[in-house]
Amino acid sequence: MSQTSSSRLLRWGCVLLPPALLAAGFAWAAGLFSPHRLSTARFMTVLENGGGAAPGFRRAHSKGLCVLGQFDASGAMTAYSSASVFSQSHIPVTGRLALAPPFPHIVDGPGIVRSMALRLQPDHAQEWRTTMNDPPLQPMRDIQDAFASFSANQRDPVTHKPDPRLAKAYEAARPWLKTAYAANRAHVMSSDFANDTFNSLDSFQVTNAQGENHTVRWSMVPLSPPDAPVRPEDAHDPNVLFTHAIASLHQQPLRWNLVVTIANPSDPVNDPSQPWAPTDRTITAGTLTLHSSASEDNSPCGGMVFDPTILPSGLSLSGDPLPALRSAVYMRSFVKRSGEAKDPSSITPAMTQPH
Repeated sequence: MSQTSSSRLLRWGCVLLPPALLAAGFAWAAGLFSPHRLSTARFMTVLENGGGAAPGFRRAHSKGLCVLGQFDASGAMTAYSSASVFSQSHIPVTGRLALAPPFPHIVDGPGIVRSMALRLQPDHAQEWRTTMNDPPLQPMRDIQDAFASFSANQRDPVTHKPDPRLAKAYEAARPWLKTAYAANRAHVMSSDFANDTFNSLDSFQVTNAQGENHTVRWSMVPLSPPDAPVRPEDAHDPNVLFTHAIASLHQQPLRWNLVVTIANPSDPVNDPSQPWAPTDRTITAGTLTLHSSASEDNSPCGGMVFDPTILPSGLSLSGDPLPALRSAVYMRSFVKRSGEAKDPSSITPAMTQPH
C-alpha cells in the first residue's frame, strides 16, 4: 500500500471513528450488545409498561406543581462542606411538588407517595439539584432491586393500582428489605404537602475546605402546622393536595428546615434500604421558604430535570448506587417527553391564580 493510500485511510479513520464510537456508545446504553443487562432502555420500558407513559409527561412523578422560593443557609454545615449552598442566604429556588405514580391525571389520595424536587442556584456558584420522597426508607438497595421493584409495581392503567401478588412476591424474595417495609408501613402520612417531611433516601458525601469527608443523608422537615383543615369540598376535588398547597401559598409562605444527618462509621451508607443510628448527629443546615406556585404548563420547572447527580463542589456522590440510576432514567425520560405533544396538566395555570 502506498504512502498516499495509507494517509487517506488514516484521514478517513479520523473522520469516521468518532461517530462510530458514539453510535457504539448509544447501542451499549440501549443494551443492544447485552440484551440481559439492566440498561436505561430496559428501565424505561418497565416504567412505560406500568400504565403510564402519557406523551409529553415525566415517566414517573408525572402529576406536579411548580414552586418558587429561596433557601437561607444557617452556616452550621460549613464545618463539613465547602458548598456555597451551605453558606449563602437568599439562594433562588425553583422546585416541584409531585405525586410518585406515572399518571399525570391521577386522583389525589392520602396514601400516595409525595415528592419534593429542588434546584438551588447560588449567586456566582455551582447549583445543586435534589430529589426527595416522603417515605423514611427506600424499599430497594441496588439497581437489581430497583428493576425488580419497578417490574413488580407496574400499575393497571384503569385502576392505577399494582397487582398485589407481584408486590408481595418481590418483598418475600428480598428479606433484606424487611426493615424498610416495616418502617414505611409504620410511617403516618401527613394531611398535606405543607406539613410533610421529605427525605433524600440516598446518601451523599460532603467535603470541607480541609478535604475531610463525611457521608450524609438529609430531610426537609416542615415548619407548618401538623394538620390541614378538612373542608367539605375536599371529597370531590381530584386535585385536593395541590389545591391545598396552592391555597396555603396564597395565604403565607411555606417553610421547611433542611436537616442533615452525619453518618457514623457503623451506618450502612451504601444501602438506602437500611436506617442509620438514631443517635447520629443532625445539623439544621438552613431553611427553605416557598412563596409562590405555577402550573407546569407555564413555568420553567415543567421541562426541568431534577437530576440528583448535579452537585456543587463540596457535595458529591457516595457509594450509594441509586442516584446514578435516577440520573440516567431522568435524562432518558426528558429526551423522550421533549419530542412528544403534551396535553394540558391537571394543575392548570388558572388554578394557581389567586381567587
